[in-house]
Amino acid sequence: MWLSPEDQVDLSELEGRNFTCTDGCGLCCLCQPELLPNEEKLFRSKFPEMVVLKNEPHRHYAMAMKKGMGSCAFLNDRRCKVYNERPHFCREFPFHIHVGMRAQVQLDLSCRGAWVNDGEDAKAVGAKMAEDAKTAIMHTLYDSKRVYREFFDNCHENGIDPDPEPIQALVRERIEKMTYLPYLAAVLEGSAEDEEQIDLKKLRVPNELDKSAMKELESAALEGANESLGAPNAFDAPVYCDEANRWNVFLSEHGRFEQYVIKDSGDLDHIRTVDPNAVRLLVPDESGRKVLADYIRVLNNRDSIVGSAYYLVDEYEYEDYFPNVYTGVLSTSILDLLWRASLIAHVKGTKLDAVGVREGIIYYDMDRLDGPSIGAFI
Repeated sequence: MWLSPEDQVDLSELEGRNFTCTDGCGLCCLCQPELLPNEEKLFRSKFPEMVVLKNEPHRHYAMAMKKGMGSCAFLNDRRCKVYNERPHFCREFPFHIHVGMRAQVQLDLSCRGAWVNDGEDAKAVGAKMAEDAKTAIMHTLYDSKRVYREFFDNCHENGIDPDPEPIQALVRERIEKMTYLPYLAAVLEGSAEDEEQIDLKKLRVPNELDKSAMKELESAALEGANESLGAPNAFDAPVYCDEANRWNVFLSEHGRFEQYVIKDSGDLDHIRTVDPNAVRLLVPDESGRKVLADYIRVLNNRDSIVGSAYYLVDEYEYEDYFPNVYTGVLSTSILDLLWRASLIAHVKGTKLDAVGVREGIIYYDMDRLDGPSIGAFI
């Protein structure tokens, strides 16, 4: 391995997984990829009308989008017209390399091709991708470790232990419990404590949620949904690519959720208005709980989740216990996922069985990977 032992690339999320590019999906083509310097020269010379200059978050060139907002301008009948010359970030999807104190390859579970039982071996592809990106990883590691050391120094100065392993181990032992709403509600409540560090071993959990507690949990879920699904316009909102490969958007507007479908042309079709108060937070059945537990294991192992907790510790000015912040990130992620899955089930008239929970993950995971984090995706 080209990295020293303490800097090994972690591929554990890819273990036992396959993936394939699902024909007709095109979800990845809704993301506007930045062009690397060598790609910029190629595309500006061969396809000058298909390249745009962007100033946010930094000055760079990117692929043009249909009507400035839809899918990539090179997508035609859900197929890429420059597939063999597609940019690096297009080639990388659905894999993401997160660099913090180490490099970790993560798999975007919003990609339907990540849920197949056949196709390419994800671990083998991820390993090759990391090998090909080794120079970028080494350079990013150098900068990232400096930022992390500064963060750790700030933690220690403020009496905070930022070691994630103890709380991750405690969560790992209780993942099945976290698929139950009463336990999830208790973790949410404990993580919000300012004066006391959460203790998962002594957590008080009711056998079931009464009407008042359930209403409070649903209110918290809806508040999170309004925040995560709120966007200036439909093209900036999270996308749910359904089984028929329709690009659905549920946009929070004026106390309602407006459902749109993004068309291949870059236009929008309004489908329906959803009253969020009519959406009940559903309880996963046994098969749904199994899928959810597997996903929680993935989240609990992701360095980007730890990075998100670190980001919030810094945002909160080092006044919160790290285990509280970490369990808060994890539990609010699960709650957001369950609400989105319940929204889909409400619209379709289905339930949160294995398929229903999977659809929620497909709707949610891309946004989870895009959350703020100390660390970088390359």
